[in-house]
Amino acid sequence: MTKNSSLLAEFPTCPRDEKDRPRVFTAASGAWLTDESGFRWIDFDNARGSILLGHGDPVVAEAVARAATGADGTATGWSRRVDAVLERLHALCGGEVVGLFRSGTAAVRAAVLAVREATGRPLLLSAGYHGYDPMWYPSEAPLEPNADGVVDFFFDLGLLRELLRAPERVAAVVVSPDHMHLSPGWYRELRRLCSAAGVVLVADEVKVGLRYAPGLSTAELLAPDVWVVAKGMANGHAVSAVGGSRRLLKPLKEVSFTSFFEPTILAAADAALARVATGEPQRAVREAGDRFLRHARKALDDASLPVEIAGDGTFFQFVPATEELEEALYGAANAEGLLFYAGDNQGVSAAFDEAVLGEAERRFARVCERLAPYAGGEPVGDAARYRVAWNVMDGLRQAPRDREETTGLLARLLDD
Repeated sequence: MTKNSSLLAEFPTCPRDEKDRPRVFTAASGAWLTDESGFRWIDFDNARGSILLGHGDPVVAEAVARAATGADGTATGWSRRVDAVLERLHALCGGEVVGLFRSGTAAVRAAVLAVREATGRPLLLSAGYHGYDPMWYPSEAPLEPNADGVVDFFFDLGLLRELLRAPERVAAVVVSPDHMHLSPGWYRELRRLCSAAGVVLVADEVKVGLRYAPGLSTAELLAPDVWVVAKGMANGHAVSAVGGSRRLLKPLKEVSFTSFFEPTILAAADAALARVATGEPQRAVREAGDRFLRHARKALDDASLPVEIAGDGTFFQFVPATEELEEALYGAANAEGLLFYAGDNQGVSAAFDEAVLGEAERRFARVCERLAPYAGGEPVGDAARYRVAWNVMDGLRQAPRDREETTGLLARLLDD
């Protein structure tokens, strides 16, 4: 057990035990993690979705190891890896220019501030999670800008329509896509609203990463003016990217940082993006995830447990009927060595082979056995669906509702 977690100034998101202490893992390989006691876990967290290829992918590891020796460039200046990463990102995601950053949080902040400067407009209309950055905190009064000029519309297109009545004040609409609780039609309507208002659309795809396709998950749905990607881009190594219009991103010319050319990170990105471009990891993830979900849904149904599953094999989320059952579900999963991202999105890696899937299915069946006291309980209702969607989206799931219902939901969920 770690003894210095209280020494760390931050309170990082990471797997924790029943006493809220960080779990310590001593080794990782493929889909497996090993803790201090030698117990082996199957990883559905995968660094909050960042690990696409599996832990310790040999191709990425070899590239990083070589770069660490100084044989593949230097942090002091430009290298061929910079060219390779830029070319791969441009081919996958488009855009006239591409910018590189260390974190998705930094990348999306830089992108929207660049657009604000380029357009000369003050407001940013936001939906979704954009990283640990106070600039995105919602204001105390809904539909009012916070201190950084950000207004949250919480994925509600009715609220967005109201905000776009004065488009001359809006620099951009920035959205973090979610494909578990929003339909393709939702995104098409968002694109129509932005186009009609003449407002820039920024797709913050940091969270979904490159897991859905070899490129942006919203490329056809949104055709964003500016995009941001990170997770899946380097199999967990710290790099992110911004791309789009040269005019809108011109202010990025003034941005730099000391570790821009760090060779191990560029090597990881180059190796991972080469695989991502084939579409093979995404196909493997979707097939493995879909197989697990077929088993999980049947096991839950056979056990008469009131738990739905939103999403598909690429990303999914458990929807328990009550918060008590939700806590019990993750507790039972921990006891069986299934490492889920509690309350949030679950994502397998491309390392989930036949052996891993078979063991995951057996363990999940035992999870359902542990939850027998909750069998036949109250069914999943809209309150539970809104609650879990809020946990992953920081917003409202797509569903028919009027303005009064939207206002009531926001008041309750923001208070919680």
